[in-house]
Amino acid sequence: MRKFLAAGLLAGIAIACLLATQSRGQQNEQALRALVPKIVASWETFDLAKIEPYYAADADFAYFDLAPLKYNNWAEYRAGAPKVLFEPNTSLKLKVNDDLQVHSRGGFAWATFTFGADITNKQGAASHLDGRWTMVLEKRAKGWIVVHEHVSAPLGGSS
Repeated sequence: MRKFLAAGLLAGIAIACLLATQSRGQQNEQALRALVPKIVASWETFDLAKIEPYYAADADFAYFDLAPLKYNNWAEYRAGAPKVLFEPNTSLKLKVNDDLQVHSRGGFAWATFTFGADITNKQGAASHLDGRWTMVLEKRAKGWIVVHEHVSAPLGGSS
């Protein structure tokens, strides 16, 4: 009888641990589903002070954007993005489409989604771009932070 009770207790503890782990993973994914649109919306502000807190500034983390091909670290991204995105434009409206997928494993997560961008340049011309965005995030002391991202558009523009 003792062996049966001990086995039952161990099984109960194992199930509780499994459920707690799954619950933590689900909580992480819910938090990330709320965070990703906030990160995307920060780019609409054209204000690096509002964008920067979401990104890791580690010296060796590459970021890929629409142009140029690659930023080798956040310092390059911070210097280059305003020239490519902010200076020629007066507004940017981004919409995360309904295909947002978020996955987390321990202290790392990734999010993938497509988006629409409505851009108005300084001459007043409006354009639309459909693209895709992938973020890799790491959970740090202050919360989830982007450690790598890849933003791209299909060849030939929007479809």
